[in-house]
Amino acid sequence: MRLLVLSLALSTAYFPSTLSLSAPRFQKAQPFGNANETALQEFIISAGSIKATFLPYGATLKNLWVNDRWGQSRDVALGYDDPTLYMNPTTHAPRFGSQIGRTADRMNSTFVVDGITYHALTNLHPAEDPKLNLTFHGGEGFDYRNWTVVKHTQDTLVLNYFSPDGEAGYPGDVDFWVVHSVRAPATWHIQMFATASKDTPLLPTNHPYLQLNAFNTSESESLSHTFSMKSHRYQTTDGNLLWNGTIAQIPPGSSADFYNKPKLISDGFWDARYCGDNCTGYDALFVYDTPHKKDEVAASLWSEDSGIRLDMSTDQPCIAFYTCGELKNNTAPRKAVHGGGYYDQYNCVLFEHQGYGDALHLRQLDQNPIYGPGRDFSGEITYAFSVIN
Repeated sequence: MRLLVLSLALSTAYFPSTLSLSAPRFQKAQPFGNANETALQEFIISAGSIKATFLPYGATLKNLWVNDRWGQSRDVALGYDDPTLYMNPTTHAPRFGSQIGRTADRMNSTFVVDGITYHALTNLHPAEDPKLNLTFHGGEGFDYRNWTVVKHTQDTLVLNYFSPDGEAGYPGDVDFWVVHSVRAPATWHIQMFATASKDTPLLPTNHPYLQLNAFNTSESESLSHTFSMKSHRYQTTDGNLLWNGTIAQIPPGSSADFYNKPKLISDGFWDARYCGDNCTGYDALFVYDTPHKKDEVAASLWSEDSGIRLDMSTDQPCIAFYTCGELKNNTAPRKAVHGGGYYDQYNCVLFEHQGYGDALHLRQLDQNPIYGPGRDFSGEITYAFSVIN
């Protein structure tokens, strides 16, 4: 029997951060609008100077418009003009703007819950160890699914996906909700909420690729962005980028020291090795110094060129920082507003606010990733845009 799911009463004054998402508010979900709406229909929300476009397929962010220092609206999110490209196996691979689940990042595909061994769908075999079976972003996860639009107002979009027991190898029925909302002057807020019929791992995240110049200046321009984060530590990996359970200190003054003072991403970038073997740049999971404080700014990014600043806050303990090193070989067509052609490596940034990597296997970490009857999942992420002088 399908789980009871959330029904939200929306008003012009409603903003989800003020709402406590709890099981007693659950009712049977009903789709919003026409039942024949396609997964690639665009849903727009806006408030103040921010406007966002979403697709039900993958609960995907397609466009994110904010003002630069001259008052010009810029689309700072990577994505495609042609929505069918989100369904194409090759162009889907970056997972531009998708909702990730049940589990984010890499993990060993075999796991045990309540004494039962499960095998999540395997979709990653490292070249260095092809016999190693890994699950990446939940295998064929939430980003491949058609979500139901339950509510759509001027400033809020509520989507729901019901993941049945055994899907992608995971136990239990999971009813997952994501609430996207915007508020003036330019804030995007994400709420995630889920219930499960039996114990199951849940380590979801959201997956927006960003470029604060909107590709209006030179190549590799994201390296000219300034970044800061409240993190002295990162989760270490082996050469295959598989988490090994160790939390290490970031050496002061090193390429990954974005704490002591904000610095350009380009500073030390070509010497950075926070991305596994034989790579350049960043693809690492950093641990916040004061996690679970959703009302405090945890990380910031800004561009002196466009004047756009982004302040991020979350109740999740970690931030994955990725500088798009695998975005190459002319596989991801740019939007026309981004100049056409193809998106290039090191020309964007991706932030994934999430739990510890592979916390399912690494129980020594300070997180229990198992949710089920009596223990619901919830998570929040806020992106607040402004303009610097």
